[in-house]
Amino acid sequence: MTKIMQISDELKDWIVGALKSDVSPIALANALIKKGFDNRFAYETLFKIVGNEAIKTTEGQQIRYTYEVPKIGRKGNILHTSDKDVKVLSRNEKPFVLHLDQVLSSEECDELISLSRSRLQPSLVVDRGSGEERAGSGRTSKSMAFRLKENELVERIETRIAELTGYPAENGEGLQILNYGLGEEYKPHFDFFPPHMADASKGGQRVGTFLIYLNDVEDGGETVFSKAGLSFVPKKGAAIYFHYGNAQGQLDRLSVHSSVPVRKGEKWAATKWIRESNIYCH
Repeated sequence: MTKIMQISDELKDWIVGALKSDVSPIALANALIKKGFDNRFAYETLFKIVGNEAIKTTEGQQIRYTYEVPKIGRKGNILHTSDKDVKVLSRNEKPFVLHLDQVLSSEECDELISLSRSRLQPSLVVDRGSGEERAGSGRTSKSMAFRLKENELVERIETRIAELTGYPAENGEGLQILNYGLGEEYKPHFDFFPPHMADASKGGQRVGTFLIYLNDVEDGGETVFSKAGLSFVPKKGAAIYFHYGNAQGQLDRLSVHSSVPVRKGEKWAATKWIRESNIYCH
């Protein structure tokens, strides 16, 4: 029988201590569930604590980001990249999330899906202890990753992302394609690594994520930022860019997010994880 009750102050203090020691919030939530707590209660309570314990700046304020589009034109809510105009739909500051429309054309979305379909494998997660990739019960999608500049289409998209974010394409991991079938999801998680796992010889810490939706999902599949009250419905060609790390090595725990289960149809997305420095020069 599951427990639905208040978490004691003693248990809360233990959770806060574990978070400060870089223990994964997902691992802590799963530990609460194993102890008999209701699944939803465990996750909601844990991420409430995570939000309250968000890493802060020396001024005691949550991390803020100044977003400036480099080397490309801007007119109102339209960003002019070297080959395409992109519309800004919304912008959130805490955490920093930029919602963009028309990042990819319908044809580009279809081509990415076609090129990746035969290469899909079960998605993996990074073990917070060992740093090794493994299967994870909280991530049930399939995925594959292109090499940097693997083909003309990938190189064109990487250049567009670089212009929109201000980070060179070489600071990004290979463009990853994700496919979620019926009922598949990615439970609440962070995209950044625990500090001890940020390998400087491999580009260092992840600081941002550029997520592009490759199809319209019939029902479900939203990207949810639970601590910010944000939810994005997949729209073909649209994207969200969220930033969670800065030059001082601070990480924003308000960036915790999830991909809710697909209730009808399937979901396709492309993700570019951005690192602090060039991944390929070491």
